Amino acid sequence: MIIGNALEIGIQLEYILELSSPSGLFNLIIDDELIPGKGTVTDLYVVISSLKDSINSQLSDGVCDIGSIPLADLDFSDGSPENVIWLDACELSDYGCVFWLAFDGDFERFFYSTDFEKTIQEKRYPRGTIEKLINSLPDPNLLRINKINDQILITDILS
Repeated sequence: MIIGNALEIGIQLEYILELSSPSGLFNLIIDDELIPGKGTVTDLYVVISSLKDSINSQLSDGVCDIGSIPLADLDFSDGSPENVIWLDACELSDYGCVFWLAFDGDFERFFYSTDFEKTIQEKRYPRGTIEKLINSLPDPNLLRINKINDQILITDILS
């Protein structure tokens, strides 16, 4: 299933098998690229819960705008720069993925690395885009696998 707008920013989520909790694919879709683009047994419960907890707890604490400070002037070498939210994606970091969020007026600055923080990229979205995307993720306990002909798996959400 795709959550969000895959042409802007989205999340690919597929429940493939049940281990100790729902496990499967979890990829961000940015610029027609799947990030991390690997891992078929990602613990969906852990990744979804961690992303939601990290963004919601840090936003509730209040975050100041960082304005238009150039990416090159932000120091990520010792964790998140001041007023930049680290988005905890748990085991996606095993694949080199790290995500952060900051604000510049009516815009969000979404920073991400796919190479263990050797390089950091930035995308800008209207304010609220990333928060809405993360909070739109379904409760992992409501995910179900719908098997068709033992060859097709479809992720369903119980309502």
